[in-house]
Amino acid sequence: GSREFDRLAHGYNAMAEKLEMTVAAQERSKGELRRVHDELLSSSQTLKERGEVIELLGAMSHRMQATRTDAELAEVISIFVPRVMPDLPGVLYAYNNSRNLLVPMSVWGDPRDVGQGFPPDQCWALRRGQDHYVSGKGKDVTCDHVHADVDAYHCEPLLASGEVIGVLYMDGLLDEEARFRMNVLVENIASAMTNRRLQRDLKEQTIRDPLTGLFNRRYMEEALTLEVARASRSEVPLCVVMCDVDHFKRFNDEYGHDAGDAVLSLVASELGERFRDGDIVCRFGGEEFTIIAPGTSKEDLLRRVEDVREAVSKLSPRLRNGPLGSVTMSFGISQWQPNMDLNGADLLQLADAALYRAKRDGRNRTVLHEDAPLPK
Repeated sequence: GSREFDRLAHGYNAMAEKLEMTVAAQERSKGELRRVHDELLSSSQTLKERGEVIELLGAMSHRMQATRTDAELAEVISIFVPRVMPDLPGVLYAYNNSRNLLVPMSVWGDPRDVGQGFPPDQCWALRRGQDHYVSGKGKDVTCDHVHADVDAYHCEPLLASGEVIGVLYMDGLLDEEARFRMNVLVENIASAMTNRRLQRDLKEQTIRDPLTGLFNRRYMEEALTLEVARASRSEVPLCVVMCDVDHFKRFNDEYGHDAGDAVLSLVASELGERFRDGDIVCRFGGEEFTIIAPGTSKEDLLRRVEDVREAVSKLSPRLRNGPLGSVTMSFGISQWQPNMDLNGADLLQLADAALYRAKRDGRNRTVLHEDAPLPK
């Protein structure tokens, strides 16, 4: 009867609706599975890329820690940063010795207007002590050191023990993944720069005299050997000056050892300023000093030494605002000859003999060694 057909029809319709709902649920499940699958693939790719980046940063870190000069460190950074941050040109700026300028240390890509450096207050990242980025014209305040044509950039300060040691500048926008890489990169570079600075400070302590700041005798001996080898190969002149403070003992006897230290510091400062940049000024020991002068003859050096001697005689050393009297120095000059020892011992001996003659002849004078057989 009709009632049976009604029941069959209702049952069929209900079954069709359930089937339709089931099919729809399956489609949703498939869509969800595809979404999860895509997310897993994306996450897997991200993890793979991050793993590669971390491995790359590890290689970069090992090389940075093994560098021995600032130039080597800059070279490692300029090679590896473009691989870690592709398509983002940039510059690593570091403080100069006076800490009044940030100067380019390493450059990669082709950033616009690197410049010679800028004062710290021209960078908003350094002012704020955190990263500063601009994503477009008028989106935020722009650092004064950034070229006017740059629409988007990123500045990241480098910190070590709470102290700012530089800033990393990137010309362009950083996405989320690039920010992750930036954070790891900054930590590695800051650590390497700190390590390099400690190495430099340690080396300075081993080759510098603590009182005068001049090179010490150990460094002088090593430098003299190198300069003698260079002179013997290239046949360029090489001279050595031995000098000391006249009547130095009286400063210690009359005013105490602090007075002697004050005189030595003042004289050392004058020697360091008066000789050329290429000359190596050292404290030999006590009140004696040695100057290695590559590339100059003893006659040319004599004129320069005489200017130094006169400048020293015009100094007025003081201790606790009290005058210590006048100070003079005696100088002896020798020039390297092919018949001399390659370690520089003969050269020093002749300069010391010339200094002895200057002392014997009345002090406050300069004497050239005579071309005669070496003293036995």
